[in-house]
Parts: sequence; structure tokens; C-alpha cells
Amino acid sequence: MAWLYSPVVQLGFSLIFLWIIYRFVTKKKSKSDKGELELPPGPRPWPLVGNLHLLGSLPHKALAELATKYGAIMFLRLGSVPTVVVSSPAMAKEFLKTHDLIFANRPPTSAGKYLAYQRRDVAQAPYGEYWRQIRKLCTIELLTAKRVESFRWVREEEVSVMVRSVWEESEHGVRFVNLRKQIFSVLLNIVCRMFAGRSYSDHQLSGGQSFSQMVAEVMHLCGVIVPRDFIPSLAFLDLGGYCRRMQAVNKVFDEFAEELIDEHIERRRAKRSEEPDIVDVMLDMVEIGSAEIQVSRVHIKAIISDMLIAGVETSTTTIEWAMTELLRNPQAMSRAQQEIELKVGRDRIVRESDLASLDYLRCVVKETLRLHASAPLLMPHESIQGCNVGGYYIPPKTRLFVNVWAIGRDERVWEDPLEFKTERFIGSSIDVNGHHFELLSFGTGRRGCPGISMGLSSVYLVVAQLIHCFHWNVEGNLDRDEVFGLTLPKKFPIFALPSWWLTTDKPS
Repeated sequence: MAWLYSPVVQLGFSLIFLWIIYRFVTKKKSKSDKGELELPPGPRPWPLVGNLHLLGSLPHKALAELATKYGAIMFLRLGSVPTVVVSSPAMAKEFLKTHDLIFANRPPTSAGKYLAYQRRDVAQAPYGEYWRQIRKLCTIELLTAKRVESFRWVREEEVSVMVRSVWEESEHGVRFVNLRKQIFSVLLNIVCRMFAGRSYSDHQLSGGQSFSQMVAEVMHLCGVIVPRDFIPSLAFLDLGGYCRRMQAVNKVFDEFAEELIDEHIERRRAKRSEEPDIVDVMLDMVEIGSAEIQVSRVHIKAIISDMLIAGVETSTTTIEWAMTELLRNPQAMSRAQQEIELKVGRDRIVRESDLASLDYLRCVVKETLRLHASAPLLMPHESIQGCNVGGYYIPPKTRLFVNVWAIGRDERVWEDPLEFKTERFIGSSIDVNGHHFELLSFGTGRRGCPGISMGLSSVYLVVAQLIHCFHWNVEGNLDRDEVFGLTLPKKFPIFALPSWWLTTDKPS
């Protein structure tokens, strides 16, 4: 029996004993101070990792499968983090509208710490006075309808450049065009010109890294599951090396942002007359000052980071999925092209002023967002205090995920949910602005995305131009394989062959 005294065996018994105590205490705690209510149902967690092992490489799908067993409100422990996942419009409404204030917080994450300047941005800032003021800055000063409209010429100019680039690429020996590359490039240029007054397509940063490479790395790291965020006791290991990579890319971004701000300050001192951009607006606020929030260089850098991620990544994903579904469904493509031909004609390209009359195009985008939610689990919320929801007790500091991807494919909500049917939105009042919980692509309530108008303007215009200027042909099947992250991009980009469609001269 000497093996019983082995250090390894004793450690094992100790862990089992501690686990039994832990389960007893948490069960007792879940019933105390809240009457007879219990936690929502969910799978039994493992020691240390909790239910993390159940997520797999596509957490939105794994959680949707679990919801079929445990219901539309489900409780998990991701590492040591209590987590609730909701998968129905009714439950989403309970959490994000009825109890919006309680779930208005954001949990601390490595991405918030290393990529968002200690959570000084809008998206990841903890709920409180600072967040209220920084969001007010964005909604009242930076992302108003008037401000978005003032950059219309930038969007139209850059989309025209994209059309020319697509044609030149197809004409110069590249038979099939990489649509993802073209879409990413045009959106990156639009966003950069909005906040910086110029594009950075070929800009080289420190270490020889290109601007596009830096942005792509930031976007990727914002969407990864970082083990230390769920198992703090393993933080010293930095499993996967994600935190090291975040710090490295943030250093590159910070140098770029500092240079950008200095360029603007020098330009203002020289009183060179140029169209004001969003950095100019924020520098005006630095000079004027405010009793509510003193805007600093850190605030400017954090907001630029938000605009890059939200303005480029989500829109690129949505447009690529829209083109994928239109190419998979020739009848929908033909109807969308016919609408544009009827409303715009074939003798000119689409202008942004035309978009309001393109009802079917809007249905295409809505159906794309239903099937391919730009943020499949939204950004996580966190409860400020304990509360009762749906007949269950939700403890304080519980992380909340809303499985928008599962809601968009729920057969109890949508007829033929796996089919791309744009007709379902014809004459429908359902929109994507957070008013309807069947379609929550941009969130809702206090933590809803403040840049909806800016993002959709680019999405509508790019899709309209791509299908109006060109006919597209593809070889083989267009897959629907996904890669999980902050957004849900296609696993493989679209390669398609364009042919000029307009009666106007081809771009030179």
C-alpha cells in the first residue's frame, strides 16, 4: 500500500476532495439568498477547465447543439467563469432589454487590456461613468448621421477605385479575382480616410510589417479564446502565446497611432487647409477640453482601434458572405441586378443616394446577416449583480453570450432556416438596428454597436457596385465553411471571374 503515500496520488486525492467541496459549496450558494431558484440547466463542468472542452473550434455551433438539450437559457462554467448562453429571441429580450442595465458591463479580457489600452475604448470599457462619456463622445460627435453623410464622397471614391482594381486584376493575367482581398482593401481605405484623411495600403510600419498585416493580426487576436481569461491560475503560462502577440502588435499599432496624431498636430499648426477627419474632431476636443471627459491621446488611439476592428472586419465578413450567397443562388443575384438596372440603369455606377430605393438589396443584406451573423455570440456581457431571469438565478459577475447565430437558424423562428430566402424580408418590418430580437447582428440596448449606420452604408454600396458592374462566374461549389473569431468569416476566400456588365466604358 506504499503507493498510497506517493505525492502524485496524494495530490490526486486532494484535488478530488477539493472538487467535492467546491461542488457542494457552489450548489448551496446557488440556492442561498434567492429563495428556491436554481441556476439554469447545463452540462456538468470538469475540474479546472469547467466546460471549456465542449466549445471546440466552432463554439457557436457547439453551444447551439448544447442548447437543444439544455434549453434556450443554459449555464456553463468556462474555466472558473460562470457563464450563461441564451439562444432564443425571447430570452435575448429578457437579458438585453428587460435586464439591460444589470448586463451592461463587459468582462475584463486580455484583448481589452493589451489591444484596447486597458479597456479605454467604447466596445470593452466597463460600464460606468467613463463608458457613458466615451460612448457619448462617439454618438454625439463622431458617428452622427451628419458625420457619416459627410464621408459619402470618400466611400464612393474608394468603391470606384475597387471596381477599377477588380477589372485591372482580371485583365492582367489573373483569371480569378480574390474577392476577400478586394473587399478588405476597400473597407480599410474607407475607414482610414474617415479617421486619418488618407489610406495606408502600402504603408510600412516598424519591423517591416505592412499596415494590412498589422490590422489583420489585431482582428485575429481580438477573436481568439485566450485560456488565461477563463483560468486565471494559468495566466503565467500564456498558453498559445496570445498575450505576447497582443503586446507585440499593440506596440506596432501604438507607434503608428502616435505618428498619425503628430502628423495631424503638425498640419494644424501649419494651418494647412484640408478636409477635417475624425482625428481632427477629437483633437478639437483635446484643445477645447470638457468637464465631462478630458480627451487625451490614449482616447484617440483606443477609438481608432475600435473603428479599425468594427469598421473593417465585420463589414468585410458580411460582404463576402453576401457575395457567396448570391453566387450560390443565381435567381437572387439576377433579381438584385434587375432592381439596380431598373432604379439606376446601366449607363452609370451606383451612387450612395440610390441605395434608399434598392429594397431588394436590403433584403439580401438582412438575409445574409440572419444566416451569417457578423458577431455570432455578440461581444460578451457581464452581470453587475445577481438577478432572476426566466425563472432562474443568475449570479453576479456571470458572463453572458447571446448566440445570434443559433437564433438566426432556429426553425421555431424562421421557416426553412438553412435556406437563403431573401423573400422572407420583403414587406417585413424586421430590421438590423436592434429593435427585433430575431435579428441582433449589431447587438441592442446600452451596449449596442454605435457605428451601425457607418458600417451598413459601406456594405450596401460595395455589394451594389460588385453586382452592378460585373457578372461573376465561379468554378466548383461555393462552401459555407466558417472560422470562429470576433466575427465569422469564410474559411476560404471567394475566387471569381468578373466580366464587365455596364454599357459605359470599362474603367481605364
